[in-house]
Amino acid sequence: MDWGGRSTTSTMSTGVVDELALELDENLADLSLEKTITSSLKTAEEIERLTVDERLGDIERAVYLLSSGQEVQRISVINNLPQLLRDHNNEAMRRVVPKVREVLHLANCELQDAATKVFVTIIEERIVTPAVYAQSFLQTILTNVDNRDPEAWLEVLLQVITCLPKDILKRDVLTVAVAKGQLSQSVQSRLASCRILGKIATRCDSFMIKRDILPLVTSLCQNVDYEVRACMCRQLDLVARGLGLEPTKSAILPELVELSNDEESCVRLAALETIVSLLSLLDDETCTQTIIPLVCKFCETAMRCEDSTLPAVARQFGRLCHGLSVNLTEDQKIWFLNFYCKLCVIGLVPDKTRVNDRQDASRASKQSPPILNLYREEDRHMECRRHCAFNFPCMVLFAGPRNFKTELHGTFASLCDDPNKCVRVTMASGFHEVAKMLGSNVLTIQGELISLLKDDSLEVIQGIISYLPDTLDAFARGGGNVITESKILGFGFDNLFLCRRVTGLSDLIPALLSAESATAASRNWRLHRDILDKYSHLPRCLTSEQIYGKITPMVFRHITTHRVLPVQLAAARTICVFMKYNRKLEQRQDMCGKLIAECCHSKNHRYRKLFIDICHFSLELFSKSFFKDNLYNYVVQLAQDPVPNVRLKFCSLLPSLKAQFKLPKDLQLLQQLETIVRRLLSMENDQDVVTAVRRAVFELDKIQMCVGSLTSKRQAEDDLLDQKKEEDEQLLLEMERRELEDSEGKAGGGSKAPTSAKGGDRRKTGTEGKNVGVSSTTASSAAKKVTRPAKTGSATGKRPPPSSSSNTSVTSTNRATKTGKAPGKKSTENATFAAPTASSASKVTSISAKAGKKSPPVPETNNNKPGNRRRAGSDGLICLSSNAKTATSRSRKGSDQNASTTVDGPSSSSGSSSSIKRTSSTSESRKGSSTSVTSPRVRQSSASNVASTNSTTRIKKTTVSKS
Repeated sequence: MDWGGRSTTSTMSTGVVDELALELDENLADLSLEKTITSSLKTAEEIERLTVDERLGDIERAVYLLSSGQEVQRISVINNLPQLLRDHNNEAMRRVVPKVREVLHLANCELQDAATKVFVTIIEERIVTPAVYAQSFLQTILTNVDNRDPEAWLEVLLQVITCLPKDILKRDVLTVAVAKGQLSQSVQSRLASCRILGKIATRCDSFMIKRDILPLVTSLCQNVDYEVRACMCRQLDLVARGLGLEPTKSAILPELVELSNDEESCVRLAALETIVSLLSLLDDETCTQTIIPLVCKFCETAMRCEDSTLPAVARQFGRLCHGLSVNLTEDQKIWFLNFYCKLCVIGLVPDKTRVNDRQDASRASKQSPPILNLYREEDRHMECRRHCAFNFPCMVLFAGPRNFKTELHGTFASLCDDPNKCVRVTMASGFHEVAKMLGSNVLTIQGELISLLKDDSLEVIQGIISYLPDTLDAFARGGGNVITESKILGFGFDNLFLCRRVTGLSDLIPALLSAESATAASRNWRLHRDILDKYSHLPRCLTSEQIYGKITPMVFRHITTHRVLPVQLAAARTICVFMKYNRKLEQRQDMCGKLIAECCHSKNHRYRKLFIDICHFSLELFSKSFFKDNLYNYVVQLAQDPVPNVRLKFCSLLPSLKAQFKLPKDLQLLQQLETIVRRLLSMENDQDVVTAVRRAVFELDKIQMCVGSLTSKRQAEDDLLDQKKEEDEQLLLEMERRELEDSEGKAGGGSKAPTSAKGGDRRKTGTEGKNVGVSSTTASSAAKKVTRPAKTGSATGKRPPPSSSSNTSVTSTNRATKTGKAPGKKSTENATFAAPTASSASKVTSISAKAGKKSPPVPETNNNKPGNRRRAGSDGLICLSSNAKTATSRSRKGSDQNASTTVDGPSSSSGSSSSIKRTSSTSESRKGSSTSVTSPRVRQSSASNVASTNSTTRIKKTTVSKS
């Protein structure tokens, strides 16, 4: 081995390292904060010139800088002029303002712009009186209108006119306008005169306008220069409103009619705009006899010539139709509609589709370039169609929703399938307005909605997606074949999400998926986020089955696979909305379980952080009881996550967790949360997490806990909102229960002895037809028949004697019905999102938050198979929670007919409500009617078992004797 060679190589490496270290030290020395400045940006002369004596006052310094200062110093003085006038009014007016006027004669554009803004500020804030302003500042403005940068000073004059009194306007401004409007003046002066006259007309009375302004206005309307005629024509609206109706009809309308027939197109355009602006001022007679024939002639001329006035006609056509609609006859309305339909297809070749248009464009690009005029003509036609697309909602209002299908539907379809992308984007942006106006006829445009959603342009998709909630709402409210279950159940129609809709809107699903797919394939993640966010409004018009089967898998895929966090957040919130308004209990369970499995239990810390955001969404959408029963136990586990970023994210959730508790019911959860915070404070090693925990502790101390009925005003409002959420959740359970009843009633309608709640055996109603924990008119009426003979506690609705155990499980085995119900099932009381797990399918029972009536149980299916059993809570399945004593006592007024029931025993001395969770019993005995099968999760004392068995035996004896 050559040790010497290695030594030489090591020596060379050491030298290279030393050189690199020396170079690094030099670079660090260059970055030192105490680096000495070796070169100056300004010379000594420049510094001397910019130096001002500190002993000078404000006025002296301003005068000195305006006289001999640099340009930047003069601009600073002019910008500070309003403050100088406030502090030293007389001195500033005497010494500073004259210097400003001298400087403006030779100032550059930057200083001129600063002066224009300052002059407007002085008169708007009333820093000086109008007389002083007219003497010192107005003359400077009028002088500079003809000098350097006249356009900027003209704008200043027009703004100042609105703040000056009439006498100053007549004396100082009107004389200048009249002088500038003479034929001997330049075109620029006459244009300025037109604008000044229009602005003065808004400040003067009718007599003054007739005497001093109207003669010059008439002269300028007949000026030899077309630019002057067009400018004065645009000011006729202001002059007419100052004159009034009668002088306008005699003096302004003749000039307007003449200008509309001018040989120059820009003058005719100005006349059309003025006619549209004057429609609100003119009376019906003038509109019928003068304006309508004038407009019709103007439109026909523009269509025949196809010049630059045609896009202007298309742009103003909506306002024209809206303003003249009350004065048009039926024949005239038909003429206007036909003319509009011609405008919508102008420039289109018959039978020309978007595919053919793209093929023609590709062939044209390979050939010789077309003439420029052809390009201009094509652009002109496109602008006409684009303006027509913009005015389409106004035309729907003009024609009426009833006549839409016969008059405008073909035109609407043509515009939605226009070859030009800009036209389709405009139609997509206004689609929701058309949908709102159509009302019950909205399904007519469903095909066009599908076409726009499947468009190959992302801009078109963005236009339709931006207002998709409004569009869906219009389809949900206006569908003619909508059947709302709210009417069947007697609930209100306010909550559209809770209404079952049977419509033809299932065709929208492929189009919605196509729009999402096209956006996901692009790089526009912001549009993708907006689409997923807007899809949260799909429950307005699609059923739960459609959303769960088609939309939900796609949204879940983006939660677990997309790399952009805003897209993931939008998808997560949409899933929470789907879960809130889903009608099927099993589907809600499945979505909640997937969120827990894919996010909370994920090996990737990004998804565990996302689960905390999902908890924020759940706190916003669901009730407190739902969150505590289904998500709380999972999210608190993230406090011990091995990744510091997850623990840091969890700290932001701590105040919201505490806000969900209410004492003394949630005392145990509060203590658990306090233990978690103490552990984080004492055992956390990451400094950022420690800081976040301390910040969260301050927020936790500010939160006031609800203690019983002692709540503040804000807490009471939160309780009302939470109660509303819980009522919605109960409503979903009630609607699902009644759907199952209806389906069972139809299935057993032909049987001889039906067992459903509606078609039950009348002979057995008094003995076996009562159920625990449900609200139903049929069940309550049947229960009245057996209240007298039944003297036991369960039959009368009273609680059984208290036992040593807080929870008593009473199960009774009855004979199986024809529907195949298995004995030994459990029913619960007042369940919020209560559902049978995959291992135990039970009856879903609920107590309405408003009424304490009974309702029949939900028929169940026997899914109690070994292959279907899973541990409750292990995969995120939703557990049941019982509410207060009152809800429990209401539900105990009958005995179960065909299934065993779990009866909540009396609570402990603390009075807190007990909690019941559905579990699957591993073994069920069928020994007899008096045998009690107890769940292994419920601890039960021997005294409680004896009392329950005796109670069941007494009920059986009473039932047999009565029958």
